[in-house]
Amino acid sequence: MKFDTQRLRNLTTGKLHTEMGHIYEDLERITGETGLMTHMLQRVMDAVEPWLRAVVLDDQFWNNKFDTSHVGEVELPTPTTGARNAMLERYKAMPNPLAGKEVIGVIVDQ
Repeated sequence: MKFDTQRLRNLTTGKLHTEMGHIYEDLERITGETGLMTHMLQRVMDAVEPWLRAVVLDDQFWNNKFDTSHVGEVELPTPTTGARNAMLERYKAMPNPLAGKEVIGVIVDQ
């Protein structure tokens, strides 16, 4: 999987380098899951981080800085089924921020 450096920095630094929509798209590419929602993003990022740390070895990605001069593309392997399962297990083990709160479902007629 090819990643734009700035988009990958969104995930490794936790700082927005591109558009917010890229975070949704890139986490879906990595996890193989679709339909991510805003309240899920931080937990998904936390669940994906160990895999990212194992495959993104350049320390510049992990410097916790906003840096628009870091450009290019990075080739990452597609996560194995086992790696994706591990991400899902880490995600499921985290507390749900909506647990115990009243959630109102909205149905939109199409």
